[in-house]
Amino acid sequence: MNTSNSTEHARRLDALLERMREHELGLVLLFDRDNIRYFTGFRLNRVVASILAISPEEGPTYIVAKLDLNRAKRDGWIERVIPFPEDTPNYLDALRPLFGNSGKRIGVEKDSLTLSQAEYLRGLSSEKSEFVDVRAITSELRAIKSDEEIACLRRAAEIASNVMELVQGAIRPGVREIELSSWTEYLIGQEGAEGASFEPFFMSGENAWLPQRISSQKVLAEGELALLDMGAIYDGYCSDITRTFAIGDISPEQEQIFRVAREAQQAGIEAIRPGVRACDVDAAARTVIEDAGFGEYFPHLTGHGIGISSHEMPIADRGVETILQSSMVLTVEPGIYLPGIGAARVEDMVVVTPLGCEVLTSAPRGLTGKKE
Repeated sequence: MNTSNSTEHARRLDALLERMREHELGLVLLFDRDNIRYFTGFRLNRVVASILAISPEEGPTYIVAKLDLNRAKRDGWIERVIPFPEDTPNYLDALRPLFGNSGKRIGVEKDSLTLSQAEYLRGLSSEKSEFVDVRAITSELRAIKSDEEIACLRRAAEIASNVMELVQGAIRPGVREIELSSWTEYLIGQEGAEGASFEPFFMSGENAWLPQRISSQKVLAEGELALLDMGAIYDGYCSDITRTFAIGDISPEQEQIFRVAREAQQAGIEAIRPGVRACDVDAAARTVIEDAGFGEYFPHLTGHGIGISSHEMPIADRGVETILQSSMVLTVEPGIYLPGIGAARVEDMVVVTPLGCEVLTSAPRGLTGKKE
């Protein structure tokens, strides 16, 4: 067990326990795999479930499948680890002993519970128990990154940037989208990542301006714009990067939407500093696109926080009043999707610094791949 990592995760749990006392929560049950890894540091297969139970009096209890029990005891920092049987309808019964001293208020992530899980938990609890959503608490705790987290995010961004440059050399007419995204995923592992932050996708031509957001059997053709969106996971932390490519010669209209998208992204990045509202970052980028006459073709947010989850706080979008703080990490990714012409988006990861921000991803941003 890495002692420095266990100290970091224990510090995070102490912060959660403090919030539990403030909100008079007698028990918190975490099912979300990203929240669990944030507080435990323990990595599981993506299809395997576990539960983290936290009590102010008894501390943390980590509940894992029997198959993962010995490794959780060996590699984890939490002392109380108990097993549950997988693929049985009553696996949540392992939680029963924890409900005796849970008090009246029990914290859960309501958006992570299935209906059957919620009903089972209600059956374990007292009739007087109140279930409280703690998603806002965990999201707020995770939004400000520690030095250790930023180091992991920096490495994840470096891996993604390296892979983007490597894949760029394979982009040419006649290659299928699915070949490029599969090659991307292979290279992510080759560069030392745990895996991809999300299913990487390469979309070109009509698939891009729809946008399709999956790779298909479509073959790249001359005169198209194409986008690759991908990210890598390093020690649990995600990166996210998008680049736009010109396949052969492109039209002035295609060059224009790329130029506007890049200018919008730069405006968004320049707006980032402590004390700024997330919606103001969105407005800085969105105004550039709207002033160029493409406002209706920018259908999504300007950026999102990134950490153990590929999407988390803060969200840079219209109406989001979240105040940016130093050590938050987010993406900036305004885009234009113009039917019949093409799509253009450039996405980078940015860490908020005391005086402004620092861009973490470094792959070339120009249409030809040359540094600007």
